[in-house]
Amino acid sequence: MNDRSSSCSTSGLDLTSNDTLPDGSALSVSPFAERVRPAQPLEPAAVAPSEVHTLNHKRLMRQAVSPVAELLYGSVWVLKAWQLDLAFPPPIVSHLDQRLQETLQAQFGAPLDIDELHIRFSTALEPAVEADGRERFELRLTLRELAREVLNPPALLALRRCAEADRPLSASTPKLTVSVFFELLTEARWTLEYEQVQRQFWEQHGDTWEMLAKLAFLDGVTRLHSRKRLDNEGHLLAMDALGLKRFPQHLQDLQPIRPPARSIVCGVALNGEIIPGIFHVRSNTTGHCYVHVLGSTPQCHEYISDDAPWRADKVLEAINASAWHRLNLSLESAQTLLKLPAPADDVFAQLRVAQERFWATRLTGVDAVESPDAFIDDDHAALMPIEPAMALVSALDHWQHHESLLARLPTPLGVANRLMGQWLRQMSPGFDRVPLKQTHTATTDPQRVFVRYLPGTSRTPWGHARIAAANVAFTPDDKPVTLGQALMRRFRALRPQGYDDEGGRWVVYADPSGQGTWSPEAELNISAAAVEAYIQGIDFLEHMQRRLDQFWQQQRADIERSLWSTFVSQALLALKSGELSRDSFNFIIGAIEQAQQVSLPQTPPFGTTRIRWSAAGLYVSNGLPLSSDCPPCVGLLMISAPDQEGGVLYQAGQSTPFVAFSNRQQLISHLKAAAANPAWRETVLNYMPCRFHARLSYILELWGGVRAPAEPVSILRPWTEPLYHPDTHAARRHQLCEHHVSGSPMGFICEGLRLNSQYDAEDSIVTDREQALSAWIQHLDRLQLLLAPIALVLPAASIAALTASAASVALGIQAANLPGDRQDERRQVMFALLSLGLLHMAPATPRLLQAFRKLAAPTASLSRGIGRETARGHVALPARRFGDWLRRATQTRKTLIKPFFNGTGLMKTWSVAGNAEFGTSAVQVWKLGRKFLLWTSDRNQARTLVVSSHGYYLPWTRTTAIPNGTELRTFAPHGHELVDPMLHRIASQSVRPYARLNSTQTVPGPGVGPFPDLLAGDTLMAGTSLPGRIKNYTLAKFQSEHYESYRDICQIVRNSHQPPLPSPLPATPMDVLTVRNRFGMTNPTLQDLFGELHRQGIHYDNILLVHCRCPAVGSMLGRSPSFVASKGPSPITP
Repeated sequence: MNDRSSSCSTSGLDLTSNDTLPDGSALSVSPFAERVRPAQPLEPAAVAPSEVHTLNHKRLMRQAVSPVAELLYGSVWVLKAWQLDLAFPPPIVSHLDQRLQETLQAQFGAPLDIDELHIRFSTALEPAVEADGRERFELRLTLRELAREVLNPPALLALRRCAEADRPLSASTPKLTVSVFFELLTEARWTLEYEQVQRQFWEQHGDTWEMLAKLAFLDGVTRLHSRKRLDNEGHLLAMDALGLKRFPQHLQDLQPIRPPARSIVCGVALNGEIIPGIFHVRSNTTGHCYVHVLGSTPQCHEYISDDAPWRADKVLEAINASAWHRLNLSLESAQTLLKLPAPADDVFAQLRVAQERFWATRLTGVDAVESPDAFIDDDHAALMPIEPAMALVSALDHWQHHESLLARLPTPLGVANRLMGQWLRQMSPGFDRVPLKQTHTATTDPQRVFVRYLPGTSRTPWGHARIAAANVAFTPDDKPVTLGQALMRRFRALRPQGYDDEGGRWVVYADPSGQGTWSPEAELNISAAAVEAYIQGIDFLEHMQRRLDQFWQQQRADIERSLWSTFVSQALLALKSGELSRDSFNFIIGAIEQAQQVSLPQTPPFGTTRIRWSAAGLYVSNGLPLSSDCPPCVGLLMISAPDQEGGVLYQAGQSTPFVAFSNRQQLISHLKAAAANPAWRETVLNYMPCRFHARLSYILELWGGVRAPAEPVSILRPWTEPLYHPDTHAARRHQLCEHHVSGSPMGFICEGLRLNSQYDAEDSIVTDREQALSAWIQHLDRLQLLLAPIALVLPAASIAALTASAASVALGIQAANLPGDRQDERRQVMFALLSLGLLHMAPATPRLLQAFRKLAAPTASLSRGIGRETARGHVALPARRFGDWLRRATQTRKTLIKPFFNGTGLMKTWSVAGNAEFGTSAVQVWKLGRKFLLWTSDRNQARTLVVSSHGYYLPWTRTTAIPNGTELRTFAPHGHELVDPMLHRIASQSVRPYARLNSTQTVPGPGVGPFPDLLAGDTLMAGTSLPGRIKNYTLAKFQSEHYESYRDICQIVRNSHQPPLPSPLPATPMDVLTVRNRFGMTNPTLQDLFGELHRQGIHYDNILLVHCRCPAVGSMLGRSPSFVASKGPSPITP
């Protein structure tokens, strides 16, 4: 993986490999196998033109289907193995060469050719002896060869003594002399730097090395056992060395290793040092001993030792049989001592420490001049025990082993064809009219058996020429459908209604071509009624849900594993092609490690916070206004850290599966560019249920700029777009929502695919409840049409029509709650509710009230009769309380039409009688237009009018002129809500106004001001800076039954004309104006009020505006400030 030219093909993972997944062209739309493009090598190595790179596909296939490879499929350890190989330090000689060039460049400022510059050495006393016995007294070394001698300090010092006279080594760098170069080598600490690199490698990747060593051991034991080179006892003891009783099912079984129960496992020590790559296993019950040697050619040497715990000669034979140990260990020393150390619970951790020490000791004691190839196989020295596992990981990279799980997913049409095929085979003995020898396959294949309605030769409508038929007209569809489609649609052989079809009938026939072409000789002796009876006896949706649940229970683990395998493969290919950087690759490894709950190192490389997985979602309309859904796109997963803005986006099924982004804006930019690609949009839609395809395709086209957004509903009111089309508004603003993925991300994708299959089944299958609701809704709609003309005349028919409409709405609500995509039903229910409320209930309200009065009339008469009988029996009536006398104002009113006090216009009015016993006068109520009620005394009109209502203004509200000769008084500043000062306090002149306005000037009330400037003062007092004008506030009804009721208004009007208690202020008669609240009528404004008063010729000297002056939007959101009117005497001249 490091692309080292000196590395052996079996010592690491090969980057220049065949990186194409099988059947890649067909996987762009499949959730279970991802399409990837051929990757380029990360660091392409120079290959001779004559060299042909070939792959042994049979060997790769054997490795890919091995038991250990099955454990590695979809595991994070595959990526960690690549991470180990990428982080593997270069050979020491490469490190020395690189540091030499960097040091010379830094000190002398010019690039030097370390292979051309050389130093000569000569000696007369200590010549070098060649292999043939000749002596050499002179030596010529290049700077590269001389720099490698820092590994052998005594040899470097000896060469320094024999070096030639001091001279510049290069004409371009006169400062670089022989003595200076030797001083540079003496002071260099390149070997210590390399030791530090080695320590960091083992600290970061030691756990990966141990896991790969275990997998290499498992692979070797499995191969030896399959080839009969290891008996069953040896295989069981080998599993016991890993703390297992049988071959592991998951890689988690290897972490951590439990102490062996049936054997004693220990390493082999040479002169007190553990030998890497070899350990000894002895049975606790028998004398069987096994010496396991790791490496590319695993070996297991078996012997029996009954008398001693072990035999040194057998262990020595096993060491000598290993080529690697013969090359790297010296057994010819006289002080050689071979022994077994104390048993270890985890022998692989012991082997890792031994390998680390062995690799470190190679840095000293080797003469680079005498043996220049001593460090050529540096990778093989460190990776020897894990070479089989690395080869397996490389084989998984070459040979992807994916099962076609999508083809086994049950589909509604496939299950329906299977059920109807079984029924056809049961009915096949009855096929008398069709020879079975010729058309047996066609007659038992439900995809080639059709049912359709054949229209007759003539039609006769029901009813009379002058009297229309009252039955619902229904015409059967004559389009042929297969038996599987008939089961999905819950076929019913309905006869025509509303007319007689002469010769029309249902037929069941076979068509071998599958086109549905009917011919008389192809008819089967199966009636459509039999097909309907069989279909009606099957709850197909429940059957389909059981099949789907069974499939996902059995295949969920395999599907999730296949998704993980694809994810891992795509991460490797993205790294090789350069789409992923090393940092992003390490970030993905950390995310998978946490998702798969693999034991983490003590100090995680990305901090202690957990990496967050989330799914991107796009807003999609749900059929209702003011709302939209944001379903998660299971094919778009985001990997991010909580304390970082950037992350990695995983696009399942795309040609570029991984995209790294540094912030959210960069993510949005990528999605905008990707959404312009039709293939990208199609792949995203394949991970979503079919119910979202149409709308989501439109939303993605808006994201990519492929389609221009539709014009808003109102160009003058663009703010209505979020109300009517919230998903389009979100797409134009490129808004995303994130759904947190709590468990396994591939499990999340599996769950999304499961729900997609369930939703698609619910959308395509018709249930009996759906048919029943549809039929009853049609009957109720027909009933409403029949009752509509009668309801205009008969009150009982009006009540029946409303009941039918309400029942239709109730059934529509039930239909909207059925399984499946019910956007149309929900929209229909909304329109039905609006129709019922606006079109049916509102016009019918007076007629309904009149009808209920007529229905209640006999009861009232009966009650009056019972009352008279009671009076005759001299039964004493209960005494009335004082409150009952005051509530006598609520008598049945008698409306008259008479002129107002000034006699200018006729108005509807009624009188609220007073109480003669308490001396209260009557109150006259006038209908001022259709939206106001004017409360006055029954004797005369007052000169002061109190307007008691709610008030607000809208952003587009204008101003209105103040009537001439009228003074307006407001009790709150503009833009504020008015805390209710109580109407009786206003009438008693105990509340001070905020401002007084007339047609010429604006004057602040007592204690108001000063203002920052004149413009601010006019705006707060009048709502505008224009003189003689006021903001045209919208008024609404303020009164209710329990708060400032009409009884209270009557009492306040009486008291203003006849004060019941003495007051320091002179009595000021006041009239009160209220706003009516009628269904279907808009709220009036101040301009409407002034216009109605002018139209009736009514004039007031003072009008007190007791209402809020806040903005409607601010009041709805609770952001408008409140104002409390100050209390105090405020006399008004009567």
